[in-house]
Amino acid sequence: MKIETEISDDTIRGLLCNAFEGGSNDWYVIRKYILPKGAEHRDYRDGGARQPSKSYWHISQIVPLEEGGALLIGDLENPKAEPLRLDRNTIKRGLHIMAEKYPQHWGDALSESQADAITGDVFLQCCLFGEIVYG
Repeated sequence: MKIETEISDDTIRGLLCNAFEGGSNDWYVIRKYILPKGAEHRDYRDGGARQPSKSYWHISQIVPLEEGGALLIGDLENPKAEPLRLDRNTIKRGLHIMAEKYPQHWGDALSESQADAITGDVFLQCCLFGEIVYG
């Protein structure tokens, strides 16, 4: 039986935070920020025009969710590989993959209180690779 689940942008930002600030540190590097048309880096500072809520989010947790925004992520384990694009489309695909292939981690992501660095790492790998590559 297939069901649909709505995931808030803040939940996704939390998963990205878990990945970027711990879970994926041994293999990822942000090579480039692709800002939406008309946006500037200063817009993402605390109190900036593109901060989405009262909570502070780092630019890396906002840009890939914005229309026209993306991060180009390099793989430290494979430095000659082309950077992979993380944007709203790859995030959506990654959520579907996580739900289908890794239900335990998916459940942790949905509960938020159970989401941790491992959950964030699994999420980021699902978005970029379509599976867990670094376990």
